[in-house]
Amino acid sequence: MLYKDNKVAGEINMTLGNLLSEQARNIPEKVCIKFGDQKITYAEMADRVSNIAGGIIALGLKHGDRAAILMDNCPEYIISYFAILSAGGIAVPINTFLTPGEIAFILKDCGCKLLIFSGKFSSHAEDINKRLPDVIQTDFQSISHKKTDPLTVNDDDVAVLLYTSGTTGFPKGAMLTHRNLISNAEACKQVMQFSQKDRILLFLPLFHSFSFTVCVILPVYAGAQIVLLASVRPFSLVIKSIFRDRITFFVAVPTVYNILAKKKVPFFLKLVLKLLIRIRACVSGAAALPEDTMHAIEERFGVPLIEGYGLTEASPVVAVNPLKGERKPSSAGRPLPGVEAAVIGEDGRTLPVGETGELLVKGPNVMKGYWGRTEETEAVLKNGWLYTGDMARIDTDGYIYIVDRKKDLIIVDGMNVYPREIEDHVIKHPSVEECAMVGIADGKGSEITVLFIVRKENAVLEEKEVRDSMKGHLAAYKIPRRIVFIEEFPKTATGKIKKTELRRMKLF
Repeated sequence: MLYKDNKVAGEINMTLGNLLSEQARNIPEKVCIKFGDQKITYAEMADRVSNIAGGIIALGLKHGDRAAILMDNCPEYIISYFAILSAGGIAVPINTFLTPGEIAFILKDCGCKLLIFSGKFSSHAEDINKRLPDVIQTDFQSISHKKTDPLTVNDDDVAVLLYTSGTTGFPKGAMLTHRNLISNAEACKQVMQFSQKDRILLFLPLFHSFSFTVCVILPVYAGAQIVLLASVRPFSLVIKSIFRDRITFFVAVPTVYNILAKKKVPFFLKLVLKLLIRIRACVSGAAALPEDTMHAIEERFGVPLIEGYGLTEASPVVAVNPLKGERKPSSAGRPLPGVEAAVIGEDGRTLPVGETGELLVKGPNVMKGYWGRTEETEAVLKNGWLYTGDMARIDTDGYIYIVDRKKDLIIVDGMNVYPREIEDHVIKHPSVEECAMVGIADGKGSEITVLFIVRKENAVLEEKEVRDSMKGHLAAYKIPRRIVFIEEFPKTATGKIKKTELRRMKLF
């Protein structure tokens, strides 16, 4: 099954550095970023970026050099990102939850020339300096201001190196070009009907591909306003910002929507929320969204919640449910304009409608490859197609349904078991807060299916009740051999459960 949206994203021939400069000329007085009491216009953003770009060029950054950013959410992060690109460099966003040793691995892997950090990470910088003394380090506040115009680069030049989580080995740097990122923003703008009038709330980590493309590049491309928060915590600040800043576009991960869906709200307050809220659309990404959460959010706030699908290697958005038109629960929606999707079997042949196989993606958003890793690149990029490693099916309308990660597949007595199918069933139990299933080596050369469950607060739930809820709904071989109740799941910064850590648990 091959599916391609007939609409094609507009021809893009622009770099990210030029994009910001152009918006500064077109809408100089429009607020680009609001951060606490700060309001930075597009003209001011372009001016600050120009000054920092000149400063890092003076530090020795040359065309094509890699420059890493190690900061929490703040305007300086976004300024550093665009300044690196304006200076002709390649930005390398760093996950702030990594240890100095893990960060040093990334910097060494990409041959990083410069590390820009904030004061909070001074101790990390000192540790990294001992490991990699040749990397130039600078606190953002120490960069001298030397105004410069954006250097000339091609839209096919690499703009960003985004390192994958490394769940299957050492992290790899996905090379995303200016065209990759801008074409993805253009396609998202079309599907989400995003405009200059929108105000988008950004509290997800800026180092994540989903948050930066959708919450920074997209609004800058549209000339909209970014309301930036330092963090998702305390969550009360997120709620206050929704009303105070008249947010029109709310972007979050399933963990956040689960919290909002489960908070007890009096009936009269529900009515007030629907009357006062300005949000016209909510978007969920980075992980699968439970269907009951989607319905609860839409019923409570009277706002459509659209789910999408993407991966770092695709800049990252691949598909999204339409804002207007049919939104299919449990579906990731149709491919973005200009993006093709196909599902293939083990033999490499395209599968018919409804059958499950590996999802392939092709389009202007697909990465150039992995930095310095030819073999890994050739394994996932073939004839222009990106082999996502996700198992999916596509229906007759072209909607994509993600079944599971190919690498999460568990084989039980020769039968394929996709953990997500079991997880989607178990999460509907009223006493289950979260769940995840993995295959764990039993020490005898085989794998045992293990389902981990976090109970809802004050809920009483035993293994037998969980098993009884699956009988008659799932084939016997799909029912997990073991069920383990835990207090809390290990998670990534964007709320994804770290299944690799679950697999490491000593249970046998």
